[in-house]
Amino acid sequence: MAVKVEKNIYGLSEGVFKACQFLGLKFPPEALDKPQSVPSDYFGDNFELDSIMQAKLRSERNLSAEVFDKNYKTFANHFYFQKPLKHTKTDLNVFFCDNFLFSAKMQGASADNYFKFEFYRKSFAERRKFITEGERKQIFVISNEFRAPLNTADKINTNHFFAEFLHRDWLDARNCSLGEFKLFVDKHPRFLAKPFDGSLGKGVKIVNVGANEDLQKLLDDLKSKGDILEEIVIQHEAIAAFCPDTVNTIRVYSFLDIHNVVHILATTGKFGRLGSIIDNVHRGDGFSVIIDPKTGIITSDGLSEPHEIYQKHPDTGTTFKGFQYPCWKKLRATVTEMARMTPQLRHIGWDIAINNRDEIVIIEANRRPDIGLMQSADSVGRYNLYRPLLEELQNYKREHMRILGYKVNSNIKNFDRAYETALRNEARLRLAMNKLIPDCKSLLDLGCRNPNFVKSLCPAGVKYFPVDYKNFSDEVIICNFNDGEFPDIKADTCLCALTAEYVEQLPKFLSDMCNAAQKQILIWCRPVDKENSIAWRRKNPFVTDFTENFLIETMSQNNFQLTAQYPRAATSKVNASTILYDFRRI
Repeated sequence: MAVKVEKNIYGLSEGVFKACQFLGLKFPPEALDKPQSVPSDYFGDNFELDSIMQAKLRSERNLSAEVFDKNYKTFANHFYFQKPLKHTKTDLNVFFCDNFLFSAKMQGASADNYFKFEFYRKSFAERRKFITEGERKQIFVISNEFRAPLNTADKINTNHFFAEFLHRDWLDARNCSLGEFKLFVDKHPRFLAKPFDGSLGKGVKIVNVGANEDLQKLLDDLKSKGDILEEIVIQHEAIAAFCPDTVNTIRVYSFLDIHNVVHILATTGKFGRLGSIIDNVHRGDGFSVIIDPKTGIITSDGLSEPHEIYQKHPDTGTTFKGFQYPCWKKLRATVTEMARMTPQLRHIGWDIAINNRDEIVIIEANRRPDIGLMQSADSVGRYNLYRPLLEELQNYKREHMRILGYKVNSNIKNFDRAYETALRNEARLRLAMNKLIPDCKSLLDLGCRNPNFVKSLCPAGVKYFPVDYKNFSDEVIICNFNDGEFPDIKADTCLCALTAEYVEQLPKFLSDMCNAAQKQILIWCRPVDKENSIAWRRKNPFVTDFTENFLIETMSQNNFQLTAQYPRAATSKVNASTILYDFRRI
């Protein structure tokens, strides 16, 4: 398809003008004196796509009539939903042609993208600044691992994973007893119920429990719907001024780069309407705004789903632009902390509320967030925020092919044998025990295997806690780190000797270990960047890869500083890469 682009495009965007040419529409000699024209200004309201033109369009993308018709109907639905537009057949068909031939074909833009980002007003160069639906999917493929330990689509899984950031009571109706339900209802006679795997606010409702309510019947109904029950969040009064009936949330887009640095790329605000209980903009129940991610100040007017612009909330009269969100530094710090807990999901859209106690409350985490929200309210493309991070991550993956700190080897046929045969060398264990701090009174040995040798090296008065995933001896405390378990024990020193390589979720394990250790952590391990023989490591049945820098930075983030390290003498190429690291609490 070759379409000539003329210098004078009659007040139309580049793509709309080319679509008119493709459709054979003849422009008058002179353009209208109108900065933003639409095709119907020149060609009337009733231009139709005849069967010949439809066939010509289908051939451009090799689509069947059925698929073409489906695309057209979807586009038309979005077109007629946009209130600022003239709803003429001419504009519909020209805009459809523009998106079909150019934005959808070249950028993977959806009908929703075309109207939300006002592509009918933008040049091709301007359109390329936006993240379209097709590009959004590519971001998730590059950024997020398919088999990540956190399934954000399961709200129960999310609540367990981020329990310390919920700041509200909750209950899984599917798996609770009548007694547990009664205790919850006694405390919260008015609560929120939502499907554990729902999205877009579907199925969310407020439940008010009456004095004579049949609790068993109510629980059975909630169980049948697969609901999760939550204490209602009382939001900060400054945010409630916009709409007190809904919890007006903040969407925060975070990206964890390969250096373990969290980038808060963009933030948007969502506001509901009086009489509604959700702020989901996609359902036409509210407004979105752009928030400066550094300052927490709203920088745009409010935008509704039908693309109407509001300077003030129509129900309360509260002005959007210029509003300063409270507790913004605290919000950024909380999101940064949560983002580092999920390095297999580098890109997450967090739905956050700020409650009346100034606490940062996670409502949901989204591994595939709608990126349109961050680009529609001010009609500014933000692909530039992602490109360098994605390119760096792609280059890193090409070079390393393994994600640091997480399971990378799924081909271990016999984990027990691989783990048990990775014997902890007695000389290295003796060195580690010689490095115990003088005032050590308790030692937590994580991944102890047979604990007898370490126990024999413990100084008098040191209480020894051996821990492993199975009973290597009667005194071993059973705890499977790969199931997210960790012993509820505090000790002066933690010893982790040739265990880190077998932990599938190393960041969480290291964080748990830092919480348990009061003074010192000794880690004997083999960082992948210190291997003298990568070929040997690839053949060895280690589960996880991590670099020395990853280890040191992760420990530092958990308030432990490296004070000394003891490389192994190079007795062989294989053994030389084993290092003992001595960390002390900051």
